[in-house]
Amino acid sequence: WDSKMKKVVENLENMPSEVERSTSWYVANADWSEADAEKAEKESRNKRNEIQGKINLIRNMEGNQDDVGVLVHGEEWVDALSPTSRALYAESVKSVCIIFTDIVGFSRICLDLEPIGVMNMLQDLFGRFDSLCDVHNVMKLETIGDAYICATNLFEDDACYKNARNAAIRALAMAKDMILVTRNAQIPYKNVPPIGSYETLQIRVGIHVGDITCGVLGQRLPKFTTFGTSVNMAARMEQTSQASMIRVSKDFHDLVGDAETGWMEKSSVSVKNMGTVDSYLLDPINRDVRYNFTV
Repeated sequence: WDSKMKKVVENLENMPSEVERSTSWYVANADWSEADAEKAEKESRNKRNEIQGKINLIRNMEGNQDDVGVLVHGEEWVDALSPTSRALYAESVKSVCIIFTDIVGFSRICLDLEPIGVMNMLQDLFGRFDSLCDVHNVMKLETIGDAYICATNLFEDDACYKNARNAAIRALAMAKDMILVTRNAQIPYKNVPPIGSYETLQIRVGIHVGDITCGVLGQRLPKFTTFGTSVNMAARMEQTSQASMIRVSKDFHDLVGDAETGWMEKSSVSVKNMGTVDSYLLDPINRDVRYNFTV
């Protein structure tokens, strides 16, 4: 840290003369009015003062890396990002289709794997999901442990996609393909298994459509996040789904309409703070599904 700060100080100490020479050259060679010259000189002087202030700040930091934000952006910037300040960004978005997935038996699987095996397994699976996001024009939101969360109808610029039903159909197609590609993701063994003996992953999927609040939060590693009743509903759909199946809310089911006819019977699930809600299950494997995409 000390050597890095020393180098920064040296660079900053050399900068005022460069700024001054640059300004002087333009004043001498450009056809400026007296007012323009005074303005340029004032800007140069302010710049030198700002740099000197940063040099002084570095010398008083005493190795405290928490003050780097002040160094780069100034004290007013840090005050604006204090824990009691406003969020960096916030917005409400209507009719967003939210997809939640998680791996069936993930905790049990992890018990039999080395840490690198777990990470390689997730990297393989989530890499497949990332490719599917490109295929179906789906926005990846985040991964939390073994959970993968994505959405449609969120910040979509293409006019042809600005339609809630279109977004729902794409979300359902994404969910189907996520289940199908997961069947090609093998669970790594500590020891080489017998030929032909291997186990593949399975996921549960839940989908809901509704209004959400989203924004960027945090001082350290600022993060885009979504929340609200609709996000909770999608999570609950996933939690009550079954292996290699998709559970959707009634709102999502009705929005898709006759674009999907393979639904199982309607069932009810309990959702915290919302009581009992209707939902539908879909099994994309044990039915006639056309699937031509390979990742």
